[in-house]
Amino acid sequence: MTGNQSGADGDQIGTRRFIPWSLYGIIALFLLIVILVNISSHMIEDPKTALWEPALWEMSSYAAIMLLTPALYFSYHRFHWRRLGLPRFVLIQAGACLLFSLLHIAAMVAIRECGYSLVHRTYNFAQGHLALELIYEGRKDALTFLVVMGFCWVNERLTQPMPALLPDRIEIRTDGRTVYVSPAEIVYAEAAGNYVELHLASAPPLLVRDTLAAYDKRLSPYGFARIHRSRLLNRRHMRQVSSTGSGDLRITLNDGRELAGSRRFRDQLY
Repeated sequence: MTGNQSGADGDQIGTRRFIPWSLYGIIALFLLIVILVNISSHMIEDPKTALWEPALWEMSSYAAIMLLTPALYFSYHRFHWRRLGLPRFVLIQAGACLLFSLLHIAAMVAIRECGYSLVHRTYNFAQGHLALELIYEGRKDALTFLVVMGFCWVNERLTQPMPALLPDRIEIRTDGRTVYVSPAEIVYAEAAGNYVELHLASAPPLLVRDTLAAYDKRLSPYGFARIHRSRLLNRRHMRQVSSTGSGDLRITLNDGRELAGSRRFRDQLY
């Protein structure tokens, strides 16, 4: 389930499906260190226990976690907080955490049962207290889930390209005059016949005789994205994105206004 990202760190949020080998390896190494510490702790606390038992307990858990880690990476990007908003993101990831815990326990127990059967012994996970065992494992799984999600977040921060040094203001010619506008003040740009209408955060719109394609090229370094064939959006003014019944986008701006976006340009938005 692992693989390289398509493109040089250029995958857009919401489209990443395969965990990079480098990130997978770092998570594997980190968790392996934790697992080895746990095995040594078992041996110190109960030196009479045969080494293979705590090794099987911990390595079965480790194998199950590493099997599920690519799915956690996919979940992080598929249901990204920038797309859903933080409350929905937390709610969905809480459900993902519960599912992760159940799958982890099921895989872990299956591996342990196979291991014990090889030495003609029976493994009893519940030990007569299934609910308590599920709670005990669930607490540890929640922590593991947060650790993996944390690695995904750090990887996302580190692999984002460094912003280029750009002019603070751009020159715009409109109505026979030249004005200088900070791109941060432009909320969105919209095609209007042979003109482009620039909607500003704190001033009336500016009508410029130009093409939207030209402004797409001009504004994209400042974080603008094509959301419709006739509309560009400044991402910093985007509060939330949701899908309509037809699969198109409904984008809520910081000031409460809503814009329609086309599903064709979903990948460019994130």
